[in-house]
Amino acid sequence: MINIEVGNPVFNAYHLFMQTADAVQKYADSTFYRRSGLSVSKFGVLQILAIREGSMTPSEIARWILRERHNVTTLVSRMKKEGYVRVEPSATDRRSINIILTEKGYEKLEQAQPVARDIANQVMASMSERSLNSMTKTLNMVRKNAHNGLDELTNKSKKRRKSA
Repeated sequence: MINIEVGNPVFNAYHLFMQTADAVQKYADSTFYRRSGLSVSKFGVLQILAIREGSMTPSEIARWILRERHNVTTLVSRMKKEGYVRVEPSATDRRSINIILTEKGYEKLEQAQPVARDIANQVMASMSERSLNSMTKTLNMVRKNAHNGLDELTNKSKKRRKSA
């Protein structure tokens, strides 16, 4: 673990946040795979499909899990081979497909949910309820700021394409 402090509280907090996010991601990835055979990304797709009543387009999934559509397409292709999802043409748009959660996918999600809880409990083990509530409020603000930044980048990109 490397601590970098440069006297700028914004940069210090940002750097610590990024190091923490990386460490949590690595811990979650290795624990998930070892205990459930799923990556965090696959778990995320299964979870969001279940929440959204078992069916979404690749673009919708990409927006929910903050991944590029082509990465979701590759991930879904692997999940299809494993039998967790199936792909059907859209009834309303010939160019689109729907990703459908299979019974095997629901079962795998149910098996993996205790692993997700264990990971969360491990990572948050020493925090009081008050600290967790404060952290949740702060992270919601950070996430909102990041989404606003992404929206700005998207809008700038659209303006450049229109003017080209």
